[in-house]
Amino acid sequence: MNGVIYCRVSSKEQSEGTSLESQEAACHEYAKSKNIKIERVFVERGESAKVADRTQLLDLLEFVRTAKGRIGVLLVWKVDRFARNVTDHFNIKATLLKYGVRVVSVTEPIDANPEGKLMETILAGFAQFDNDIRAARTVQGMRRRIQDGIFPWTPPLGYRGADQLGEKKTIPDVPEQPLFELGQKAWKEAATGAHMKADMRRLMTAWGFVTKKGRPLSHTAVDNFFRNRYYAGFLVDPWSGEEHNGRHVPMVSEAAFLKVQEVFGKKRGPSAHQTLRAEFPLRGLVRCARCQRYLTAAFSKGRSGNRYPYYRCGYRGCGFRQSFSIETVHCEFEKFLDSLTPVPDLVEKLGEVILRAAEDRSARQTKLRTQRAEALRRVKQESEELIRMRAQGLISDQEFITHKDTLRKQSFALEGAEREGELDSRELRRHLAEVKEPLGNLPGLWRSMKDEVQRRRRFERLVVPAGFVNQSVETADVGLLFKTFRQFATSDASVVPLVGNSLNLIVAEILEFAGLVRGDGDYKPAIRAPGRRRTPGRPPVAEIEPEASALLHRTSPGEDEKGASRAA
Repeated sequence: MNGVIYCRVSSKEQSEGTSLESQEAACHEYAKSKNIKIERVFVERGESAKVADRTQLLDLLEFVRTAKGRIGVLLVWKVDRFARNVTDHFNIKATLLKYGVRVVSVTEPIDANPEGKLMETILAGFAQFDNDIRAARTVQGMRRRIQDGIFPWTPPLGYRGADQLGEKKTIPDVPEQPLFELGQKAWKEAATGAHMKADMRRLMTAWGFVTKKGRPLSHTAVDNFFRNRYYAGFLVDPWSGEEHNGRHVPMVSEAAFLKVQEVFGKKRGPSAHQTLRAEFPLRGLVRCARCQRYLTAAFSKGRSGNRYPYYRCGYRGCGFRQSFSIETVHCEFEKFLDSLTPVPDLVEKLGEVILRAAEDRSARQTKLRTQRAEALRRVKQESEELIRMRAQGLISDQEFITHKDTLRKQSFALEGAEREGELDSRELRRHLAEVKEPLGNLPGLWRSMKDEVQRRRRFERLVVPAGFVNQSVETADVGLLFKTFRQFATSDASVVPLVGNSLNLIVAEILEFAGLVRGDGDYKPAIRAPGRRRTPGRPPVAEIEPEASALLHRTSPGEDEKGASRAA
């Protein structure tokens, strides 16, 4: 008879003596005693017992389906390794029986006779009971921490969990700079009522308020940011909906939070007057100096019958509904563009710094990949040595389980280590050459787009992401690229650090600007943003864990105080 083996373990159970090696060894021993030929072993290393989260179980079901008639038995160490839910247990069992496969527990009497079926049902029920008790205790613990003012999960952007060396959180989250300060700035701007959420998203991106992967916030993420009660110092119990005072430092006062809800909760009027027209390129961009709302635009007919274009505040509650000729507003904007125009030498310096940073990152990534590969090789060697020592009786079962779990965690940390994005320096150099001349004449570039309203608006959003106040354009928040030029103009360009998220965003804006120069559509930057490699069946790792950092700098096996050599 042919069969397959299925093993599953969680980190907690690993320390309690149900290691994967022990499970597999017991199944192989049983198969040998019953003359069962094992065709394949499926090993599940995930924490969850839910079917949807168990990739190896799904692979097993697909394997026996394609091998229908050839596989006759599935060996598991215990019933609770197979499923932690009575419904799942019998549903999966029914699916296996359809393919001619029966489930056998090598340590429990669940034969096909009535007594075995009763025992199987009892064991499956106890497995579900145990799982439900654990879940209830986990929920109870999390609710208790919420009531104590501690957020039990990963905090939102702008905060980080207090370092507790892997223990359960008992200390409130702490502000993470500079995101915390930028978040406060975002709440303050939103409370003025002058910005829509799309404006806030562009502003926050220009300021550098981005995700942990270095990407701009999505529209949904911005919406969630301005609705999250956590930022006002409150914790919401998701099970009961009750609110509790958090012990973390609020990013925004409760009054300002409620004001923002009122601002974004209001229904906006019709947007017909925001339609882009070549005659009014700054409509939806220039704001009223008094109420901060966008100016509308229209034509006025003079006594001679001629039509004169002008910008005017259309908000009835403003009280300052003065009209401005488009020549006056456009002249102000062109002067502002001229003041932003970087000198050619500055563009070259920025390009040199970006290329140098890109090349340094590429070299760093190559070195880290080599270090990770070497560290993984050492962990594998130690694991093999540990198994050999156990086979020779040099260490006890408990020592073997403890050290094997340590090596497994080290392997997970190394394999799940976050990787920075990679920049193509040759492509970047080409785009820098494309934008050098246009950057030297921003007013002329803006005028040249007179008949291309969509392209012109993209340019304007790169320069002033959330528009500008009429007659005060010099105080407007400018895009990250032009903000960087200002920084270079007032400091030594050779010492301005461009690394991490800011480098990615600046490069993205350079590529967007290059697309504008070429007249492309919405240009998608050819840059791999920071991300992480995922191992199927394993939870994501937000950053390099302490074990990974230490492993990358070890020089020889056995230096880890919990390693196999120490165990010997």
